[in-house]
Amino acid sequence: MRGGGVGCDRVTMYAYPPPSPQTLAWLRGALGAPVAATTPLTGGISQAVDAVDTADGRRYALRRWCRPGWQADDPWFTPQNEATALTSLSGTGLPVPEVVALDPTGAEAGHPALLMTWLPGEMLPSATHRDAAVPPPTPDMLARLVEAAHAIHAVDGGGVAPFEPYVVLAEARPPAASTRPELWERAIAAGLAAPAPTRTTLVHRDYHPGNTLWRDGTLTGIVDWTNASRGVPGYDFGYLRVNLLITYGPEYADSLLPLLDGHDPADDLAAFLDMEWEGPHAAPLPVMESYLERLL
Repeated sequence: MRGGGVGCDRVTMYAYPPPSPQTLAWLRGALGAPVAATTPLTGGISQAVDAVDTADGRRYALRRWCRPGWQADDPWFTPQNEATALTSLSGTGLPVPEVVALDPTGAEAGHPALLMTWLPGEMLPSATHRDAAVPPPTPDMLARLVEAAHAIHAVDGGGVAPFEPYVVLAEARPPAASTRPELWERAIAAGLAAPAPTRTTLVHRDYHPGNTLWRDGTLTGIVDWTNASRGVPGYDFGYLRVNLLITYGPEYADSLLPLLDGHDPADDLAAFLDMEWEGPHAAPLPVMESYLERLL
């Protein structure tokens, strides 16, 4: 990795090293003030995310591409890609971060980095960060998520990464623990037979409650634009539905449907097949399979 990132060889999927002296020097130059403190934030699975507090009382959000092998795993999802997505959303009125500073190669910051404005609010639970003590989103909150997604999809998305599926369906096999492999085989075949999209726009690509911020029922932030792509807008709704399924259950996934005029069920299937089918970030297989069966 260019720039000699300090400590990157000690990174795990969920525990990243703190910003290095080189990164802190880059931050000071970008902000014009010393950094008083950095605090790792909840999330930060694919990249390290920290709150940055300056000595004069300002706060920012810093994302660092410090995970070994990210260029091979996610070559499209770069600091430049996220910065391009955020810039394209300026003027939409959506509560998204603004780009403060960008080091796409890591030549200055020690590893690729993106510094953004700080947004207030609390994130909701999601498939990767579940919390039974937090109530699920209200119908009004779900309606706001749908409204915000439509505003995202009104943006062309030129310049962001082209949509590339996480799951290569041609190589996919039913989950080993499944007692219904024929169901998965039918789903995989349907996914492979899906026609090419007729309309593509900017899509968040990781649109779920855990990437939103709220205060007193008001949407105050839509964050984590690293995976932004130019793709089928219905994918975001399908991804949101399956995340609600995993986090809260099928009734919450279905509660989104009355809000989605003209939604294509094929987009739900495409998003489902692009998720983890089993494991800690999925629902129990019977729940996943019951939902999948209704999509076919």
